[in-house]
Amino acid sequence: MPIICFYFKYKKSHEVEQMSKNRINFIFTILKIANDIFAVALSFIIAYEMKFRWLIHISDVKSYPDVYIDMYLHVLWLLVFIWIFSFIISGLYKEYGGPLKWMDEITSIGKGAVFATILTFTFTYAYQGLPQSRYVIAYSLPAAFVILVISHWFINKIKKFVLNHNIGNKKAIIVGVNSMGQEIAEKMLLYPDMGFNYIGSISNITPDKLRYHLKNHYINLGSIREFKRIIETTGAEALFIAVDDIDQRMLNNIILYCKNNDIFLRFTQTRYQFKTGSTDFDDMDGIPLIGVTYISFPKYFCFIKRLFDIIIVIPLIIITSPIMLILALLVKFSSRGPILYKQIRITQHGREFWFIKFRSMYIDAEDKTGPTYSTTDQKDRTTKIGNFLRKSSLDELPQFFNVLKGDMSLVGPRPERPFFHDKFSKEIQNWNDRLLVRGGMTGWAQINGRAELTTEPLEKLAYDLYYIENWSLMFDLKIMLRTVADVIQHKNVY
Repeated sequence: MPIICFYFKYKKSHEVEQMSKNRINFIFTILKIANDIFAVALSFIIAYEMKFRWLIHISDVKSYPDVYIDMYLHVLWLLVFIWIFSFIISGLYKEYGGPLKWMDEITSIGKGAVFATILTFTFTYAYQGLPQSRYVIAYSLPAAFVILVISHWFINKIKKFVLNHNIGNKKAIIVGVNSMGQEIAEKMLLYPDMGFNYIGSISNITPDKLRYHLKNHYINLGSIREFKRIIETTGAEALFIAVDDIDQRMLNNIILYCKNNDIFLRFTQTRYQFKTGSTDFDDMDGIPLIGVTYISFPKYFCFIKRLFDIIIVIPLIIITSPIMLILALLVKFSSRGPILYKQIRITQHGREFWFIKFRSMYIDAEDKTGPTYSTTDQKDRTTKIGNFLRKSSLDELPQFFNVLKGDMSLVGPRPERPFFHDKFSKEIQNWNDRLLVRGGMTGWAQINGRAELTTEPLEKLAYDLYYIENWSLMFDLKIMLRTVADVIQHKNVY
């Protein structure tokens, strides 16, 4: 969910306060541009070698008027300029955030490289001084892409190391331990490139529950009335107020203290927690108003998403069929019971369907417990092969057929069992908004916590609604790629 902040202006401008973080971002942006200049130049030299040294015999040299590398070196400055210009247009040098930031950057590299190649081809017709070998230009595209991806990955690792050691980041304290306060702290922990180092929270109460990523990092620094002592002893440089029941006099004291001590200060709008959609601001003859844009998912989006699923899932079924056959035999001969486990789940518009996966549990595993969530290691309930299937997520492969049939999508909110769906729809406002799209094999919530979010329906709902509001084919593709990476690393699987 987006965090809506109101700005408090100090004598020193926000730009001055953020100088250290901006300086680091600026340095690494310049480093990337310098790297890209070298990478593009190197890619054309490699492309030249591929065309005139590796792929043709030396006796054929006289047949190629563009064979001499000097012709390329003389115009290398122009080629580099075209590529750097294309990268700027593609947004490569902006700051990316979130769990998909690396994929966003790779996408920008790809778009910029394709655009630069098209521009270069165009220039060969308009400017005769450019070498006319189309092969060199074409070969430069994959060469540059590989070099740029590897070099940007390395630069990002260095930047992450710098930011993880809180070089240039402000020490930040959160006032309040409600859902919004915890979300801010969680974002700081996940994305140090936001410029803040979470050092603890101030609250008069102890939170009943902590968000997944905050569980091992939450620190209670004291009560709100001790804020001066806490700020002075911790050396905090930023304060986020995420509580709406604070005494007005106390709030004024905090604002005045922050102003006099140049403390970066932000307020969250906690009195209006809109969970039905995103907010927008309007003005009615000087009266500030807050509007709500309700969540929707147009029919043509559904059609495009469905078409995308079919195009992707058919090749996936063909490729994984031998694996599924082997796994089916292992399940069959490893324990008593059916190969597939079938369960009723809820999908788009509340429709029920048979959700299938390879059976990983003993057939009587839920006879005593009834419907439960898998929140701990399931060795006692799973077969030996079943435990492996769960840890590797291979038990999910049959759901490709759920996707092909139209019951599920490759990406979307994870479909719930009727028991839990009915329970949450009564307890949680707007829970049914998840049903605007088909349930997914993976989703935005899964890559932000996977099994750990299973018993956190409010957090899961926030991620699901964000996904629906911000859906795109590229978003789906990035989530699928990130899911593959998480599965390989066995992240948070029970």
